Amino acid sequence: MTTLRKVTRYTSRLHCTMILLIIVILLSFISFRLYEKNNEQYLTSHSSQIIIPESLPSSSTNSKDKKLIDQVSEEISISNPNSFSRYASDNHLRSLLRQQANSRNQVIATIVGGDSYSLFIWDWYERMFEVSNNTNNCHCFVIAMDEIAVILAVKQGIPVYYSTFPFNHQLKWINTIEVRQHSLYRVGHAKFDTSARIVRMGYSIMLSELDVFWKENLLNYLKQPSDVYDLQISHHYGAHPRVNIGLFYVRSSKASISFFSYVAEFWIRHGKGGYLSDQRVLDALLNNYDRIDKTYLKAMKPSTPLLLNWTTCDFGNHFSHFMTDGSAFVLFNQAAKVGRRSKKFHGDKKSKYFTVQVNNGNMSISQRNLLVRALLILQHTKLQNRTLILPAFSSDLTITPIVYQLDIKKFFLYWSEERIRLPDYLLLNSTKSIPSTFLPYSSKKTYTDVNGILNFTLDSIPLNVPAPYPQFEVFVRDSLLWCSPPTVGGVWCSHHPRDYGVTMEILFSCRGDPYPPCANKTERNEQFLERPYEH
Repeated sequence: MTTLRKVTRYTSRLHCTMILLIIVILLSFISFRLYEKNNEQYLTSHSSQIIIPESLPSSSTNSKDKKLIDQVSEEISISNPNSFSRYASDNHLRSLLRQQANSRNQVIATIVGGDSYSLFIWDWYERMFEVSNNTNNCHCFVIAMDEIAVILAVKQGIPVYYSTFPFNHQLKWINTIEVRQHSLYRVGHAKFDTSARIVRMGYSIMLSELDVFWKENLLNYLKQPSDVYDLQISHHYGAHPRVNIGLFYVRSSKASISFFSYVAEFWIRHGKGGYLSDQRVLDALLNNYDRIDKTYLKAMKPSTPLLLNWTTCDFGNHFSHFMTDGSAFVLFNQAAKVGRRSKKFHGDKKSKYFTVQVNNGNMSISQRNLLVRALLILQHTKLQNRTLILPAFSSDLTITPIVYQLDIKKFFLYWSEERIRLPDYLLLNSTKSIPSTFLPYSSKKTYTDVNGILNFTLDSIPLNVPAPYPQFEVFVRDSLLWCSPPTVGGVWCSHHPRDYGVTMEILFSCRGDPYPPCANKTERNEQFLERPYEH
């Protein structure tokens, strides 16, 4: 009898528990549906609001930036909360390929994003037209890695595809997310994932980084017969055995589709936060020089890519690949010298500039810092409508170029290319038509009525001029890195980002590897060699 009572009580409790569990599940389901409905109503009621891209710097709130956003909002459907997503869709990419590809289904692309590189979108686009076989179509577009690059491309009417990470891709990230390595990861993703998508759609792509300057149309200088090779890629001309991922051509084929889909998948899974170099990953997967740790390969799906028929290619030596720590300004300064630079860089007779004539080539670093500090302050206070031409701290810039004097990339990270010109600019033929006025500087004058170049005397510049705000002094301190003394054939100034300073032993072993990026960067490495084919 006692046992029967226990069984009855146990059964009763079980039933109660089951009923409570069903009630909890029903309540949870009803709550979720109510939340979903409210969320839909919220999105609908806010769909007409303008969404400003999160990546737009919070400090960029002046009238010029607001005007830019207003202009772009007319072209980008900002009423859609996912306004940028349509530029990242396969449908958009397929439409771009149909419009831009040539009769052989070939297309040219470059990757754009980060610090100052986006400012050069128009220059690259214009240069592609100049070397194109078709005056009406450059057969090209840009691959944007961030929202700012998308905005700048759309604003200037440049065809653009947005390389970003869908949510399902982000779920595959295995390595720890590290912000300082995020930029390198985006670069690899833009190269591998976009190439994989394009060849899957039946098109072939010539992809170059933005610091590759084209002298001729490289599609005309592929190794023949071009349909034999799935991949043609540049190399380092004996400097070291790795392939040079800054320029490559992928022909759409079963092998290239298989291989680049595999590489893109590998990068999604393991590139994030692993301090991996996109160049070394591709080199390893091509079975060229580097080797990938088997731990990573085990984590990949068992299927292996089809055997890729690839070759290195010189592309007729009709390109210059600058490996001077990625300074795009150096590239386009050379492009200007050979007459391939946009008119907005040259300006016209009504353009307004200012500079200082420096005859003392042996000026100390502290004096140079004080002078440039003063000029930057004057530009941000008294001469706001003028572009600063950096003074030349050398008697002959053709012998001692600016790259032997100043860390250009670091400088432009702080001050941007829009309102700065390097002293080499004064050597360009275009500036000879711009009037130049020599006179001492006076704080009582505005100089708004003077066009052309204001060339102030050195002794008239007040070196103790106060900064407009405290943070300005920090920018000056952090941006000025000089080589001393500036000498003929001197060591190039270069600011190495933290990305390259960290260890790469998570994927590769650098012990005993004499080649970059394992080796220390010195003038003996290929980054600092002048190659005769570039002249």
